[in-house]
Amino acid sequence: MSVKESGSLQFNDISWRVSLLGEQVILMECAPDIPIDKIHDSTHLIEKLLADDLNDIVPAYHSIAIFTSLSIVDVRKVLNGKKSKINQPGKGDDIIELPICYEVGFDLERVAEHANFPIEKVIDIHLSGTYRSLFMGFTPGFIYADGLADQIACPRLDTPRKLLPAGAVGIAGTQTGIYSLQSPGGWNIIGRTPTKIFDLNRKPPILIDVGTQYRFVRISQKAFETWGS
Repeated sequence: MSVKESGSLQFNDISWRVSLLGEQVILMECAPDIPIDKIHDSTHLIEKLLADDLNDIVPAYHSIAIFTSLSIVDVRKVLNGKKSKINQPGKGDDIIELPICYEVGFDLERVAEHANFPIEKVIDIHLSGTYRSLFMGFTPGFIYADGLADQIACPRLDTPRKLLPAGAVGIAGTQTGIYSLQSPGGWNIIGRTPTKIFDLNRKPPILIDVGTQYRFVRISQKAFETWGS
């Protein structure tokens, strides 16, 4: 179904273009210079304002997709003119620590060669970062995060791999991400975490939500292989 234009909306001190994306999905788009923190803040506010009428909400860099049975007219009535009383930090205050094993990273040497650094320096730089989940995509729970040091940024692979294991930690350009499920992928895999990012038996199933900050803690290959046993 094509996107149908449906006017504008002033919400949380941001001008939004609002359109219908499917029968029960409303897309809110803003200017590209709006900070991602403001997008996350707006997302949390929508969750509060729509509450029981919200089926799902998906923020991206410059947009928010609202999954709801409400009409676009009703959503605009609820949201128009509303704003946060404070700049809510969302879920970014607590920092999660994730174990990572670099010995099982397929492309660690490639990243080191591109950066012109020894492998251990690439690892040290990666471990020193604090990363923040910007949004989810590709597969359930796949994390697109910022915080990667420019020194170890690396272009994605020319030919994606047909299958990557769950927990693979990758670099593509200046972004870093974690493959939540076994899937194809074209990012440079520098290591793996044994922690399950997506688990249907857990509530909520996604460990790292939008706005969450995390850092990596190095573990040995033996610890990785016996993790959880």
